[in-house]
Formats: sequence, structure tokens, C-alpha cells
Amino acid sequence: MKSLYFIRHGQSLANTGAVSMHDTLIPLTDLGLQQAIELQQRWKIQPSYIYCSELKRAQQTAQVFSDAYQVSPVILKELNEFRCLDLKTVEGLQGTERGILAQKYWQDADVTHHDGDDSDSFQDFIDRVDLFIQKIPNFQDNNLFFGHGIWIGLLAWRLMGCKVENNADMRKFRQYQTALPMFNTVVYKLTVSNEGIQQLQWFEV
Repeated sequence: MKSLYFIRHGQSLANTGAVSMHDTLIPLTDLGLQQAIELQQRWKIQPSYIYCSELKRAQQTAQVFSDAYQVSPVILKELNEFRCLDLKTVEGLQGTERGILAQKYWQDADVTHHDGDDSDSFQDFIDRVDLFIQKIPNFQDNNLFFGHGIWIGLLAWRLMGCKVENNADMRKFRQYQTALPMFNTVVYKLTVSNEGIQQLQWFEV
């Protein structure tokens, strides 16, 4: 049996409703960094490996643990956030304005829609999470993965065997995902039995 831990990044500048910037460059706020430090101080498990997405806010959160345990973080692009809106679409907008566009995106719920060259379709996102799931047998016990809330939600959805093949499925996923506990620095634990049975649950540190 092994345990894998998935940690959402600390509060980011985007979480405060700040003006849009490229998704990969969004940093933690001072509060977000403090959240990461406080989580690490409560953490009791020596990580075997530390992985993070390519996005700055996840890397900064991971770095707090890397410094504490002297385990260098490994960037894993399969952990990347879902980017449904192109930067050209949201450039110069505040969080409330972005929220209106995001709400319309989820109302339309087109699985194959690309907003622009610098965006994902939802199918791209599914493929990315599914690729990670295929790699689960290769990861060691007590690996830590630093990433993003909706990513954890889709991981849970796919581990349950749920599909997203049309706009109705996509809306069902969104309803499920937004109901999950997904605050900054939330932790989910994936237990994998020796028989390959996988169970994901919220992990209170």
C-alpha cells in the first residue's frame, strides 16, 4: 500500500481578484506564502519526492516543503492548471470580470472548445489528468504533488470512472467539483492498495 498527497497552492494573486496576468506567472500573495509555511509546520510525513506543476504559485508552495525536507522539487506538466480562457481574452480584466467570462464558459460547456492558442480545451485537460493517472503505479509512497484545485477535482472524477463526453457531463463535473472542499493549501490523500484499489479523500493535517 502507498499514499500520495495532493496539495493545492497557497493563496495566489489571482485568488484576490487582481488584474489578469499569464497563468504561469501568477505568484503567491504574502498570505499564500504564510499558508504554505503553516501547512509545512503541521506536516508530519517525510516526502520521498516532491512534484509540482509548471505554474509559479504551485512551485512557490512546493519550495517551502523542499527547503524544509531538502528534497528538490520535480516539475511535472501533467499537474498543470486548466486554462479555459486565453490571456488575450482576459488581459486587463479584474477578477469579477474574469468570473463573468468563466461563468459563460461553464454554461456553454463545450468539451472541445479552444478559447485561443494559449488555452486548453476541456478534453485537453482530461487527457492531461488521465496521463497522470496512468503513471500512478510508478510513483513512490509519500510523494507530494503541488498543484491546483480543479485539477484535484477532475482527478477525483476520473478515479470514480466518470466521463465527460458532452456539455451535460461537463456541467455535472462542474457541479461536483465546486462542491468539494478546495480552499488554499487543502490536501487530498490518494491511497493505493497492493491490489491497485485507489481511494481519494480529503486529508486533514
